[in-house]
Amino acid sequence: MDTIHSGYPPRAEFWLCLARALLPPRREILAQALREDLADDLEYLATTLGMDLSDAIMEARATFSQTDAESLLPAYSALFLVPPIPARLNAGVYLDGTLLGPNAKMLAEIFHRHGVEQSPDMHDTPDHFATILEFLAFLFHKADGAEPAILEPLLDDMEAVRGLLWRALPELLRRVTETEQERSLPAVYSALLQIIKTVLRDEQGIFFYATGNDEQETARRYFTKRGTAPDLVACKACGKPVATARELKVIIDRLCQCGLPADHLELCPDCRDSMRGWKAGNTGFNLPGFR
Repeated sequence: MDTIHSGYPPRAEFWLCLARALLPPRREILAQALREDLADDLEYLATTLGMDLSDAIMEARATFSQTDAESLLPAYSALFLVPPIPARLNAGVYLDGTLLGPNAKMLAEIFHRHGVEQSPDMHDTPDHFATILEFLAFLFHKADGAEPAILEPLLDDMEAVRGLLWRALPELLRRVTETEQERSLPAVYSALLQIIKTVLRDEQGIFFYATGNDEQETARRYFTKRGTAPDLVACKACGKPVATARELKVIIDRLCQCGLPADHLELCPDCRDSMRGWKAGNTGFNLPGFR
């Protein structure tokens, strides 16, 4: 996708390639890069990063090679642009049920915190998948070689962005796959989303062991990367860490502003579930750093 050797670290390069692949393939050079270069670039970067994406990339490569450049834009339009739009690329639609909901506003706040804003050429909301993936690439670039004091809030925002993508992706992938099959469209974008899903799972595994294998029942672990944080607040029932004092203050302040109770935050998620009679299971999304 014409991004290799741009000066970004490999993990940032990977997300940048995928971000550009989710833009409308209006220009011939972009359509050509999607068909002819993307699979090779992703394979090179996956090998560099030690990620096993051979099956997903092989499937995508076969799909790309069987799709002519002229059919890419009609397929993209049928999926993501032409009303009634069967599969919106706005994550908030799947999380909030609307555009410009709480998750889109949260993303805008994170963008602002890092001093970035959408390009005027991007005529969409901040929660567009291409925008989010490009921002994730920016965060990895910014984190490369960062000092610990700077790295901690960066990791928090990475968790939030990654968690948002992870929760929104399954429904988007389902709608794209169904629409491609119903309308006999080339399966280019379902193949791309499957790669994104695979990489997101790998990225979550960097911080959260429990996401590594959905087939096995694993004990839920919380704030694994914050194990040595000086301001961890312990659960009043079991003593496990609930969150850092800074995080709890932010959450409690927002709940109070909305007139909502915050007493439940004195307990860790396991103890809260136990009090309510809920049994922990394998959820598709379990990111305690997401807020």
